[in-house]
Amino acid sequence: MEKKLLFFDIDGTLACPGQNPSERTVSAIRRARAKGHKVFLGTGRPKASVPEAVREIGFDGGIYSAGGHVEAGSSVLSDQSMTAEMVRTICTAMETVNMEFSLECASKNYRRSPELSAAALSDMSGGSTELQRILASMDRNTLKDYQGEPVYKVTFLARSIEQIETLAHSLDERFKVVHFSNLMQNSAWIAGEVSDRLVHKGLALKELCAYYGKSPAQSIAFGDSMNDAEMLLAAGIGVAMGDAEDRVKELADQVCESCQEDGIARTLERMELI
Repeated sequence: MEKKLLFFDIDGTLACPGQNPSERTVSAIRRARAKGHKVFLGTGRPKASVPEAVREIGFDGGIYSAGGHVEAGSSVLSDQSMTAEMVRTICTAMETVNMEFSLECASKNYRRSPELSAAALSDMSGGSTELQRILASMDRNTLKDYQGEPVYKVTFLARSIEQIETLAHSLDERFKVVHFSNLMQNSAWIAGEVSDRLVHKGLALKELCAYYGKSPAQSIAFGDSMNDAEMLLAAGIGVAMGDAEDRVKELADQVCESCQEDGIARTLERMELI
């Protein structure tokens, strides 16, 4: 059997929001690795915020911060944060449209508003998996605490699609603006992020494939949100989760069961990789 490189988004893909990965999913990934396939995380999270229950599965490396940081084993293949000027440009644009946002660094986030966490958590019952991840990652740090650490992306909370469109129109071609469609109607927030257009999970996947002497055609990637788009397109087979955004399903090669239905495990079984 040809050995594959397997890439897994975390939130809404490998693990349901607020939950640990299921036993079936954990077992499937470990069995795939035992068969000689390489397994990698492909997440928007910085490495420091990957849950312990996910790390304990055992991976051969990972894509973190949506492609900003890439590791193979204990080796760092690349680390690409945004320039200070890019960060200032994003912050100015978001403040102009009165948008809540947070700077995502390697080990901390710095949010715009001290009151944001309490206000946002009141809406925690609804929204996309990425919205729930962003809210769950909120801490006490605000922009006044920021000391110039490298920023990999800027996440935001918007009140409307129109607010996001205004933001996108105000930024130049260096930036990629992504929003995550709400999956439940009772959320008051729409989550999204702004990053360097030239840094994404798709390029990181290709970098890892090259490191291991593989073609991207020999890789399989799983995801559920638009920040997985480039990764799904770059992989030989891109698999969208059953409850992924429609836009993600349209660009994927396959659609599997949802995270709640152990879509990863079922797909690896069907592909006879475990």
